[in-house]
Amino acid sequence: MGPLIIMIVLVCGFWYTENHYPSRIRQARSNGWASYFYVAMHGSKFVIQGFGSVLGLFLVLLLLSTILNLFGLIWPGIHVDFYSWLADVNVLSYPLFLLLSFGMSGLIAYEAGNHAKKDIEDEVKRLEAYREVAAQDGIESLLVQAIDEDKLIFVTLKSRKVYIGYVAAPRIEHTHTQHLAIIPYISGYRDKDTLCYHEQHRYYELYLSEDISADSEPLNLQHFRHVIPMDQVEIVSLFDTKTYQSFGQFSATAPHIVEKV
Repeated sequence: MGPLIIMIVLVCGFWYTENHYPSRIRQARSNGWASYFYVAMHGSKFVIQGFGSVLGLFLVLLLLSTILNLFGLIWPGIHVDFYSWLADVNVLSYPLFLLLSFGMSGLIAYEAGNHAKKDIEDEVKRLEAYREVAAQDGIESLLVQAIDEDKLIFVTLKSRKVYIGYVAAPRIEHTHTQHLAIIPYISGYRDKDTLCYHEQHRYYELYLSEDISADSEPLNLQHFRHVIPMDQVEIVSLFDTKTYQSFGQFSATAPHIVEKV
């Protein structure tokens, strides 16, 4: 009995988390026992709902039988029993009540998973679900803000390489495949001693000179996107060109080193 219950719980939970976008991301980011317990939590919810549904049917049949049997006080020939079969009948040594509960649990989980899957196919609902998940992570919430406000981002890698560009794909669903895709606007590097930014390549001038846009042919902006592993990212921040141009006025210069003779 125990293994059967565990199997139903895990199957129902897995089907739902695999199709429900926020749950799929949370489950993918959990490790070890936390991952199993997260799936089991959703599966238990469906098993409880299935048990409650069959129990509700049992109580309705019991109530109906009781009401009709009250007439037996007047007419002794009236006696009905609509509910006992749920508890008395066994299938493969398991009570029919229990098997119907498991079947109802699977049906509820299946419908919930299909409904969640349709929501994923709807881009508006998918973005809403992603924003819900992104709100729990500082970097992802910043990337969503950059997309919503059409802002550039300033990305510094551990190698001191720097990219300034637009977010192309911030979705980070799996622990071992985290990535950030950007369409570069400018690139450069940070000085190893002062960490000051030095510009190298101006991608936007190439885009303008070659008339490259989001829907141009044969090349468009997506052909220039850079996919960066998140474990190589040191810092991510929003970037505004006007603010950056005037930022130098409010920056302190490094003091000169004076050698004593």
